[in-house]
Amino acid sequence: MSSKRQSLTFCAAVMALLAMIPAACKRPAPEPSAPAIEFLTDTFDLDDLGWMSEQADESGVDLDVSGLCAIDKDVAVLFGGLRVPAGTIRSFLLRTADGGRTWHEVMPAVRGSEVTHVTFTDDLHGWALALWTVEGPGTMLLSGSVDGGRTWRQLTEIQRSEGHAVPDGWPLTLTFADASTGEIEIAYDGESASLNDPSLVVETLVSDDGGSSWNMVGRETRSVPPEEAPPAKECGFNTTDWILDVPSGEEQSITVRRFDRQRNRWRSMTLPRHLRYERGRVVPLR
Repeated sequence: MSSKRQSLTFCAAVMALLAMIPAACKRPAPEPSAPAIEFLTDTFDLDDLGWMSEQADESGVDLDVSGLCAIDKDVAVLFGGLRVPAGTIRSFLLRTADGGRTWHEVMPAVRGSEVTHVTFTDDLHGWALALWTVEGPGTMLLSGSVDGGRTWRQLTEIQRSEGHAVPDGWPLTLTFADASTGEIEIAYDGESASLNDPSLVVETLVSDDGGSSWNMVGRETRSVPPEEAPPAKECGFNTTDWILDVPSGEEQSITVRRFDRQRNRWRSMTLPRHLRYERGRVVPLR
């Protein structure tokens, strides 16, 4: 009887050991070293900026990131412009729906411009402002999305006011309180009393129709903020799960960090800063 009991105990131990082997051998799937980035495949017409295209074909373009706008724990947009040594060649707005594993360009590019501001009021309604930046600020184009950033359409050109010492104003902020009510602040160089006390003339524009039309409601003079106080890189109504790190200097990578709720830890994704450019197209990175 004792021998039979020992035999059963031995068999049970062997079965338990065999059951543990697959679990011990199973390893977590490796995380990708870099996310896949896919730009729109249509050839981009630079029109009178063709000389910048020659630079891009020869040496590639740099991903000049303006910011990251989070929509929820899985969806976010990354935006800015593609640059060559002579300046910005075109804008970009990339969207991820899988927590940053893949990024897809979802807004038609604007030549000579960069997307400077993006904001969302909920998981559907968003706005993006593209600013011409070749040899100074120029045309400001506002686009909107009603499907969480999947598609975008141009709403209007933001007009500047007249009578400024330097007419080339640039956007400071873009905010919306809801799907209808928005505000834009545009800054102009002011007539300062001295070089040690520069000032800005800031005009406030408001919209009550979702960004299709704008009216100026205020104008004030402000001191120029110190250069060491850069604008916030993250935006959106949910930024708790995302952090953007854009290094200064010659570093060749951009880091997006996302909090993985299932594993209760931060996951870092490295995006290349330098991209290949061939005959009007950004070569997809996978």
